[in-house]
Amino acid sequence: MPDPGAPGAFRFTRDARSVAALLVLAAWLCALIALWAVFQARGWIVVLLALPVLPALWELWRNPAAWLELTDDHLRWQAARSTADIALHEIDHVMLVTRWDFSIRATVHTKIGTHHRIPAEVTPKAQALEEALAKRSIVVKRQHFTVL
Repeated sequence: MPDPGAPGAFRFTRDARSVAALLVLAAWLCALIALWAVFQARGWIVVLLALPVLPALWELWRNPAAWLELTDDHLRWQAARSTADIALHEIDHVMLVTRWDFSIRATVHTKIGTHHRIPAEVTPKAQALEEALAKRSIVVKRQHFTVL
């Protein structure tokens, strides 16, 4: 959610510990218990199906914070596998692509021809991001429902 506390800056943060993540993890564990108790599944099958729970538990325990900050002179973000700090005067435009699942893919194109994809975990709602970029006179290009 955007943080209105920073004057002049747009900030979006997201934690790994969300209600949705906890509910999915609890549902998966309940399904495994039901598979073992009600259907009397073999132990090795239950253990094999429990393996995807381990990375989810690790993420919930670590709770890596992901954030994006847009100030008057920089665009910064930090995610689990990506960190960037781009000066606004280097940005040519930002491409917002709506995918078939209605998610938004944001890519920063620089004046020297490079592009940097903003990770999904730090991409805010398209309208909020577009308004924050327009406030700083950054060109935003929209593309809807591409195949690739």
